[in-house]
Amino acid sequence: MNKNALFTFLLFLYSCNTSDQSNIKVERVSVDAEIITDSIHSSLPGVVIVINNYVVWQDVFASGKFLHVIDLNTKKEVGILGDKGQGPKEFSSPNVSKALNNRLFVFDYNTKRQAFFSIENLLSGKDYYSPIPNNIKVKLKDNFRIIEFEENQFVTLRPGSDYLLEHWNKRLYYSFGPFPIPETLCKRDRFDFFQGNIAYNSDLNKLVYSSYRFPYLAIYTKRGKYFKLHAEVKRMSDYSVSPAGELNWGPNKKRGPVELTLTSDYIVTVERDPKIDQTNEDEVCVDQMKLPHKVYLYDYDGNLKKIVDLGYPVLRIAADIKNNILYAIVVMEDFVLVKYEL
Repeated sequence: MNKNALFTFLLFLYSCNTSDQSNIKVERVSVDAEIITDSIHSSLPGVVIVINNYVVWQDVFASGKFLHVIDLNTKKEVGILGDKGQGPKEFSSPNVSKALNNRLFVFDYNTKRQAFFSIENLLSGKDYYSPIPNNIKVKLKDNFRIIEFEENQFVTLRPGSDYLLEHWNKRLYYSFGPFPIPETLCKRDRFDFFQGNIAYNSDLNKLVYSSYRFPYLAIYTKRGKYFKLHAEVKRMSDYSVSPAGELNWGPNKKRGPVELTLTSDYIVTVERDPKIDQTNEDEVCVDQMKLPHKVYLYDYDGNLKKIVDLGYPVLRIAADIKNNILYAIVVMEDFVLVKYEL
């Protein structure tokens, strides 16, 4: 092998790293919570999003407006937006993500409706609702997550498709990304088992995917027009796949991160620390006090740097890529929005 070929091969190995970090010793620390508000009155808070000096949280089972806006300076709720229903500007099953220009991107699983919600317009008393123009509207197909990462450009997570991720706009459209496991699953099981979260750090041009059902992270770097796989983080999970592509769990199955967010220095996930927490995940849905207390901090090469104890069961997390402040909805006696310095 000549020197140029050897250099190219080594560069490829570095840029697409796969690691199993289950036996790596990492720093374990605890941090104190600062309460932002204990006025999270919901049977199930959904997505939490940080937009400048505001935190937006979703009330999943709200019958009226479903998004609440908290001012981080005053720690008061300053607005509520988004209407449930079947009307012209209403959403029956809203999926909410952060968009550019201090907006939210909202799409509906059932009605196919898509809109931007402007936080600035809400706070200034203007109409916050802006329908997505047809010339940039995303074809929903079987999308599970959609994020706007550049102006009018989206990445979608499609767990039931032949490829996991999709870069979508009207001029450039392509699919990419390996699945968490090498075996081929039937379409139904792909959708069930490869659901998860996606997030984008525009300062570093890094896209991150995490799987709910498998202990798996994938980190992509945007180079030019395309996303290239940079690193994967895998841990062992006990399963088998039938000849028909049906997945069956073994007795020692491992779950993936239930939450994902990005800070300036870290990929942050909510995970259970197996060395000290052997909770049966099947019991968590009926007892929220059994949610994990820990967040895992990875660098943007996929190296696990810290395991941080937040002190309470963690339901949701959110952050901004401009700092290392983490916001979380945790379970005390009730749901509480808190702040941590990582």
